[in-house]
Amino acid sequence: MSDLSKPLYTLTIEEYKELQQEIFQEQFQRFQNPEKQPPSEKKERDIIFMDEVCEITGYSKPTMYSKISRYEIPVLSRGKPLTFSKKEIIEWIHQGKPNIMDRKAEEYLRNKR
Repeated sequence: MSDLSKPLYTLTIEEYKELQQEIFQEQFQRFQNPEKQPPSEKKERDIIFMDEVCEITGYSKPTMYSKISRYEIPVLSRGKPLTFSKKEIIEWIHQGKPNIMDRKAEEYLRNKR
């Protein structure tokens, strides 16, 4: 296939079959030779839950729920289960645990300039 940047909807049936065959062959080769794969770095997951946040911050669960309800701690989702970004929690701690509303106001003022 000569032009790989061509949009999929403009491919002819033969071009589509050729592309599909190339993809299949690549996947088959990866499956057959897993040791030749580039080493994948073990990525640390960023999404954490209440127990992990309590360990990081040292707060109890009731204190955490109180801080969440007053928008004092960054939260990714307020549904069940509560989810947090480990990166944001650590950044929040390094900033001296500011109120989230204050942080949003500062961001707004910085972006307005």
